[in-house]
Amino acid sequence: MKAYIGLLGLALLGACSSDKDTDLKIDDKTITTNDFESLAGWNTDPTTLDKGRAHSGQYAIIVDGNREFSVTYNAPLAQISNRKFKKVLLEGWVFLPSERATGVLGIQIVDAETGKEAFGDGIKLGDEVKTYKKWVPVKKEFTLPDNITAVQHMKMSLWRASASDFILADDVKISIVE
Repeated sequence: MKAYIGLLGLALLGACSSDKDTDLKIDDKTITTNDFESLAGWNTDPTTLDKGRAHSGQYAIIVDGNREFSVTYNAPLAQISNRKFKKVLLEGWVFLPSERATGVLGIQIVDAETGKEAFGDGIKLGDEVKTYKKWVPVKKEFTLPDNITAVQHMKMSLWRASASDFILADDVKISIVE
């Protein structure tokens, strides 16, 4: 009887696991991860979240004809790490319904007071993704300029750019490479 209960427990545990690999493992090099589940109901524009088409969970971020930018990650570099870092890795999952979905999942380093960009680059989804109507993993490593300072901010968002179709992103992660 105990063996039967143990097997039943393992079967139930297996049924609860997801078959979608979110790859949101956190370690000491992780700057941030987000599956966007916890944003619903917080002081976030609810139209920047898409419910029901997420890679994992219920929510993903969206840009479309009405939204140029998604909700944005924004943190001072001094808060991210107590040491200067040179490279970061941005990774996530994106859903493009067609070749007209050509946005950018991007990173910026900006001056907190003036908003002036010290660095900006991203994953150009129209160039990187050729599979449509399916969640696809994307990632890119960025080398930051030597002149960044601890008071500057790192931002990450999904940008519509020239896309004429909607774009979804989910399960994003930024990590320090070196």
